[in-house]
Amino acid sequence: MRWYLREISGENAYATYLAHHRQSHPTGPALTRRQFEERRNAPSVRCC
Repeated sequence: MRWYLREISGENAYATYLAHHRQSHPTGPALTRRQFEERRNAPSVRCC
């Protein structure tokens, strides 16, 4: 139940990002949590 709530609230987004980053870009540096949150919450010019 706790996992579900963390997923739908977005609380687990950074951990999900880190897991994806390790798989897709193992040699590149990951964003810090602060950088991740800034990019996630910043308005952007994208269609989706």
